[in-house]
Amino acid sequence: MNLNLRKYPTSITMFLVVLSAFLLFTSFAYAEDAPSFSIGAFGGFTTDMSSEAVEDYDDTEWENGIVYGGSVMYRMTNGFVLELIVKHFEMDAEENGSEIGTLKVTPILLMFGYQSMPKKQSGFAFHASIGGGVASSDFDKGDDIKDLERATGVKVDISNDDAFIFELGAGVDYFFTRNIALTLDGRLVGGEIDSEWDFNNGISEDFTFDISNFQGLVGLKFWF
Repeated sequence: MNLNLRKYPTSITMFLVVLSAFLLFTSFAYAEDAPSFSIGAFGGFTTDMSSEAVEDYDDTEWENGIVYGGSVMYRMTNGFVLELIVKHFEMDAEENGSEIGTLKVTPILLMFGYQSMPKKQSGFAFHASIGGGVASSDFDKGDDIKDLERATGVKVDISNDDAFIFELGAGVDYFFTRNIALTLDGRLVGGEIDSEWDFNNGISEDFTFDISNFQGLVGLKFWF
């Protein structure tokens, strides 16, 4: 599985600039006694950023989808963090207005980044991170494919390979107390998933899903 990072040069450059600004701005603001661990949950939406949902099929695209998940974070005293994220997102694929099906993706991600803390017990803070991981996925056939199967008697079995996923993003936190924070995030997700379609008439075809998408997330974190 090859991931073409050349698709995202501007986004990666901007991310590094923003992260550097966060580090410079917050390097004198963190508290030595700030909480070190957090657990969180989040949800939101996905927006297609691929040029084509199925590679080499120009008329394919992803509809806006849903995403939800949870995270566990360890924050070091200098503000750098390691975070484990498990999430699930679903996107409907269409071709010329026809419903192909729904791609369901479950990545497990290891992220490295920075998390500032408010100077007082409550207030605003910032975070940014970059990382990657492995995603499993399934593709549920849409009504148009099911109708075609019934009409022709040809059935198709669809299986997807596990894929590498990368993610980068940044956001803002509002701490109600030192231990409870509301989070708002913007995330850029990239990856390609190989899919094998085996038909019961002996034909087999391989496709590649480009799952590049932007995710807008809102969540809640509990710090300890």
